[in-house]
Amino acid sequence: MARIPLLSEDDPTTPSPARELLQAAKSGRGRLVNLYRALANHPAALQSFGALGGAVYGRDTSLTRKQAELAYTTATVVNNCYY
Repeated sequence: MARIPLLSEDDPTTPSPARELLQAAKSGRGRLVNLYRALANHPAALQSFGALGGAVYGRDTSLTRKQAELAYTTATVVNNCYY
């Protein structure tokens, strides 16, 4: 059992701000990992985490998704980071 409750975007008892953020994240990513569900306990943290991801993965970039993934994969290999 998780120490931090994992909120669900489909649960009517999930507070509205958290539910809306989870639904937006799911529509953007296609699925949600439990990290998002845990962060939803503090909607500001989830929103900030999403903004960080956007900055790191370049939502506002001229690169295509394939080019961005190639750059990310190349940097991972060059730095011996095989997570």
